[in-house]
Amino acid sequence: MKKKSCSSGVCTSLIIGGVAVIGVATILSKKKWRDQVCQEAKNLKEATTDTFVFIRDNREDIIDQVKETATEVSTIISDLSADFRKLSDTANHIRISSKEAIESAKEAAIEVKYLKNHQNDE
Repeated sequence: MKKKSCSSGVCTSLIIGGVAVIGVATILSKKKWRDQVCQEAKNLKEATTDTFVFIRDNREDIIDQVKETATEVSTIISDLSADFRKLSDTANHIRISSKEAIESAKEAAIEVKYLKNHQNDE
């Protein structure tokens, strides 16, 4: 005897579908809930229509604002890029200067030791 097993995706889909059908049936079974769903659907339709009309009536202003914002963002990114380059150059300069300072300090220490050794010899 072979046991039939349904793949987890199919079983999950069937369970979710069944729950959705039960939920819709429950909502449709009560008049108050049906009326509320219908009212919310009408409200959604009106809001969508109002949004569409607003966008249609103000399309050019919206496009101009988007272009202006895009230009501002581009300028900010360009400025940030320049600032990062300056910071990188400054950090590189500090690194080089620090190496030079360390080398100078080492050379000075060697000279001081040399002078001490030669003073003690005399």
